[in-house]
Amino acid sequence: MSGYRSTLGLFIGMMFCLAGCQGGDKLPPGQGAKVLATVNGTPIMADDLRLRNRTAHGAAPEEINAAQALDDVIKEELCYQQGVKLGLDKDPEYRKEIDRLERQLEAMKRAEMTRRIFNTQIATQVNVTNRDAQDYYAKHADRIATDLHLAMISFPKREAAEAALKKIRSGASFDMVAAELASGAPAVAVGERKPWDMGFVTWEQLPIDFDDAVYSLKPGEVSELIASPRTGFHIVRLIETRKNSKADYNALSGIIINRLRDRKVLEAYDRYVVQLQKDARIVKF
Repeated sequence: MSGYRSTLGLFIGMMFCLAGCQGGDKLPPGQGAKVLATVNGTPIMADDLRLRNRTAHGAAPEEINAAQALDDVIKEELCYQQGVKLGLDKDPEYRKEIDRLERQLEAMKRAEMTRRIFNTQIATQVNVTNRDAQDYYAKHADRIATDLHLAMISFPKREAAEAALKKIRSGASFDMVAAELASGAPAVAVGERKPWDMGFVTWEQLPIDFDDAVYSLKPGEVSELIASPRTGFHIVRLIETRKNSKADYNALSGIIINRLRDRKVLEAYDRYVVQLQKDARIVKF
């Protein structure tokens, strides 16, 4: 089970950030393709040094002697070529590791292309105006001005979440089920808030996937399974509510615009993918 508090504050862009947020050193345009040496005709590129430095030395590239780094890559290329001559590239364990790395590369390529599709074909097509935000506030002013005291159990897999919800619906208390699932967590001192107790949460702190499910609850009620490909699987109990006098439109207009845009972008992404699925031939085994 994932941490209880980690869901709050999730940003929509996180599912698309992995491929685009790797950081690392930057080279001037074209410099990564610069040939620094050849080994039996195989070029050694500046990028080869940069990648090796990042993975092998545990230090920033500028901290490593460039000449030594080049010699290291040349030696490795010599060993690689010799290994191929000896047929070591046919070794089952070697092939297994290469297959794993190639699958990892394919996963990174998918993530990067998804990010680019999201940015160029979806996010750029969504616009939210001040009037949109005003209309939303007028319709949801009571919700926006209500803070919720929540308890939440989070799960990485649907099966475990469904089993826990079934137990609660059969009469087990929310706290008992939460305590059973948190049995490996550090002990909580008397008087301290339990790990699954989120305290009071304001409207803008809730992931947008939670809005409808959570605000439809009455104090004491437990939600149905809240499932999202972005935040996992959750069961929420509403403990109590309170009014937030500071939640007026002027204070929250920017947040409302951003959340509306997030919601519209996610809906547009879902529609985009559904259309791709309709046009594709997908076979599951």
